[in-house]
This record gives sequence, structure tokens and C-alpha cells, in this order.
Amino acid sequence: MPTVSQAVEALTRTLAPASIQPLYADPFWDARYGPQRARRFGDEDAVFHVRYLVQALDAQRPAILEDYARWLRTLLVTRGMCSLHLDQHFEGLQAALQAEGFGPGTLPHTYVQAGRDALHYPEGAAHRLEDASPALIEDVAQRLGEGLTPGNRQPLEQETRLHLSYLSDAVALDRADLWEAHLRWYAGFWPRRGLAPLTFPHLLGALRAALGHEHAEARTLLARAPDSWEELPS
Repeated sequence: MPTVSQAVEALTRTLAPASIQPLYADPFWDARYGPQRARRFGDEDAVFHVRYLVQALDAQRPAILEDYARWLRTLLVTRGMCSLHLDQHFEGLQAALQAEGFGPGTLPHTYVQAGRDALHYPEGAAHRLEDASPALIEDVAQRLGEGLTPGNRQPLEQETRLHLSYLSDAVALDRADLWEAHLRWYAGFWPRRGLAPLTFPHLLGALRAALGHEHAEARTLLARAPDSWEELPS
């Protein structure tokens, strides 16, 4: 009878594509990297995720997947992504595992969850910002509520969560340049989110207003955010 690691390894060609497909539904990937490049690197990463899971299961060491998650996050955030993107891919892997009989309570699912948990910053300003994210997301939605059309509440919350992840990464790495590069690129992409009449500066302004003094580092970065499209650097 095969071990759990062998059973998961045998499913690599099923698990890898199933884990990444939900992400491709987001137009962000094609717009940011181009369709061919997005799928080539996305498909490769999906296979690597499964391979590291197999390695961790074989060694009975979830720390292998935890270390991999933290290492990969450091690499990806310098290429225009954020912690949330990697977490979403791991979430997709959990869903793919569950479809193959490895749901909650099984070792593969538990090990992937360990990788997801490892993406949370353990201390410092980024940790405080992550902990406060649910309340900040609600605050932003309340501030922008009058500008929302029916059905746009959830997409707005998703957008706020995304930009908080970019902000947390920039704070954790002390890389204001990553945040500024994100702002420059996302300004042109924002209309594709379909949240008009809300603008990207509207969202950033609401987030800036929601942050308390305990988030001084994040407030400093958001102070760089423009108040209008014209102020966004090219």
C-alpha cells in the first residue's frame, strides 16, 4: 500500500493544474505578466508546491513546507505579487487535495495549512497590520459605502484585502519601492476591476483614513499614495 506522500506524488498531474486554475480566472495575471508567461510560471509553481508537499510528507516535517512558503514569498513579492497571492494558491491546492479525498484532518491538507500559516508575519508592524486587516477592511467598506453599487461590497473587500497584503509585505521587508511600484502598475489596471465610480485613489484614501497611529509604518507608505489619477507617477 502506498504511503501518503506516494499517493500525493502520484496525483501531481491532477493536483497541480487544479490548484492554479482558480487564480487564472482573475484578469490580474494576464494583465500583469501576459497570458503565456503567467501560465508558464504559474503552472511551474503549482508543480513545485506539490513536490515540496510530497517532500514534507515523506520526511514527516511540515517545517519543510513552512520554510518553502516563506522563501517563495520573499522571491515573489519582488516580482509584483504579494503574500495573499501565494496563500490563494495554497488554498487552491487544499481544494484540489480535498477533491481527491485529502480534506481537512488529513496530513496533506494539514501540511498545506501549515504553509499558509507560515505566511503570517510573526511580529512587528507587519504582524499588527495583518491582525488588524479584518477590522480595516470593514472600516474601508463603511467609508466608501455610499459610492458602492449593488453587488460591489464583496469585490471592494477583496480589493482592500489585496492592497493590505501588498502593504504588509512592503512594511515587513522595509521596501517602500515595492509599494510604489505596485501603485504605479495598479493605477492602469484598476478600471478592469469594475468598481466605478470608485477610483483607486478613493480606496487608498479610505485605507489611509482607517489606519490608526499604531500603524505608523503603513501610514507613512500610504502618505505616498496619490489623491488623484494625475498624481500617479508613470
